[in-house]
Amino acid sequence: MKRGLYKARAVILNSIDYGESDRILTFHTLEHGKLTGIAKGARRSRKRFVGNIEPASEILLVFFHGGKSDMVRVEDASLIDAYSALKSDIERLSQACYLLELVAEMTREGQRLPGVFSLLTGFLKMLETEDGETVLRFFEIRLLSMLGYLPHLDCCVVCRRPFAAEERLFFSSEKGGTVCARCAVSAGSVAGISAGTARLLSMAAKFDTDKLGRLKPGAAFLEESEGILYDFIKFQIGKELKTKKFMAKLKNASL
Repeated sequence: MKRGLYKARAVILNSIDYGESDRILTFHTLEHGKLTGIAKGARRSRKRFVGNIEPASEILLVFFHGGKSDMVRVEDASLIDAYSALKSDIERLSQACYLLELVAEMTREGQRLPGVFSLLTGFLKMLETEDGETVLRFFEIRLLSMLGYLPHLDCCVVCRRPFAAEERLFFSSEKGGTVCARCAVSAGSVAGISAGTARLLSMAAKFDTDKLGRLKPGAAFLEESEGILYDFIKFQIGKELKTKKFMAKLKNASL
């Protein structure tokens, strides 16, 4: 990116206090991908940044890139969508923050990914009204597909043999997808996966966001796919996600 002043649509992924009055922001922009910037005086500002630079906010951002550092200087931000319905419910807010953390961890600084921006804004809007667990599972598989990490789901990733209709299947994060019973013996750590779950995940990976409503997953799919997809994501990024741990605590507290 050349030195200069830029304007971009952005979703705030993370915001942390810095010094006495500043904030360090991580945001994903439509035009330039993921960026990190400093908003000078943001915690004292009564005009430029009030309510506009909180996580899970879509904004029109003005920033300056000096050319020497990867960090930009945030000059102004005007709110496009605060996703208010998410922020009035702790469960939905935690789910939204999970989407934000996934994007932050799985994309590189400065990599232009307009499809990811559209995916994120579309799913944040969907999360305001649709079942949260379904939204999360579909977002995970769509993001993996878009970033080139889609697991193999249509045949055994080891021997490449197509699956029979009622065959017992397994999933290996290390191997990168579904494996047959014979190959599962030497595939290391595996988890059982039904043919129905594998098929539905494969379909969801290919559907546009506005068509995902046609898919009606049941409770068995949601439970099975949650463990499989998160284990696969952890394997890809090499770490646990903080928001996932928080959601687990929240779920346990409500039992």
